[in-house]
Amino acid sequence: MLLFIALTIAAICLTFWILDTFKINPKDRYILITGCDTGIGNTLAKSLDKKGCYVFATCLTSEGAESLQKVSSDRLYAINMDITNSDSIKTAFDTVEKILLEKNATLWGLVNNAGVPGYPGFYDWWPREVYRRIMDVNLLGPIEVTNVFLPLIRAKGKGRIVNASSGVALTPFSCSGYSMSKCALEAFSDCLRHQLCYTSISVHMIEPTYFLTHMTDATMKSDKIEMAWNQMTQSQRDYYGRSCIDQIIELTKQEQQVSDPNLHLVSDAMEHALFGWFPWRRYPIGGLVKYVARPASVLPAFIVDYLRRVIVPLPKPQGCH
Repeated sequence: MLLFIALTIAAICLTFWILDTFKINPKDRYILITGCDTGIGNTLAKSLDKKGCYVFATCLTSEGAESLQKVSSDRLYAINMDITNSDSIKTAFDTVEKILLEKNATLWGLVNNAGVPGYPGFYDWWPREVYRRIMDVNLLGPIEVTNVFLPLIRAKGKGRIVNASSGVALTPFSCSGYSMSKCALEAFSDCLRHQLCYTSISVHMIEPTYFLTHMTDATMKSDKIEMAWNQMTQSQRDYYGRSCIDQIIELTKQEQQVSDPNLHLVSDAMEHALFGWFPWRRYPIGGLVKYVARPASVLPAFIVDYLRRVIVPLPKPQGCH
């Protein structure tokens, strides 16, 4: 009996592995990617360019666009676009639409990759403007970009939309606006997939663990924590204490140390979402997401709360009794 069960499980795993190897030919397909200045978006844009795709690589800065264009073929179009600015999105749309009309082509895929990290620490350290900025980039930006560019994919009624979420959306372990924004992005993705169920346009989420990008830059996060300390009221300082601040700074350093430098693991998942014959709805990447965050998402709350305290222990404020 046990042998039968083991063989059945092995057969199922082998079947899924074989199905994952079936891919659509990416050559000459048009893909738009946001956030290509550096990091994962930059890696994905270069990879797709080498595979023969036509890539609209949008960058926030002119420097990012210029440096990417220099190392790419003429199939890649580096375009400036600020996903928090409606006029900038419309200008980029006009550019993309013009090129597609000239090439008599349609947009196959959209990758909402651009994002900003959250501000580390406790929620009451940060004003409303900080959370508004995070939501503007990580949630409202992808929503508007999708709404604007969706007609270019819908022109032929088929294609792929890939949203860069995070493993923290499955089980939020970190106290930052980043977790909230990614949970909301997943809700948007699920609802969008449902709304597109009568088309051949599918929606996919990438859920990585810590990777070595600007998202895990310990120096940048440490500076933000120091800024929070300098802006605190005296009562907040008395409650949290300097030792709490120093411990959180140390946690950001540990986070960077365990971050995976192999960005291609994320871009490979994005490519499979774009071109796999049988793409997954969600792509958990990294052991922490696959074996901790994902299982924890279906566990009772009291178990998850315990895991949070064990895996990601927060420093205890000195005024907490």
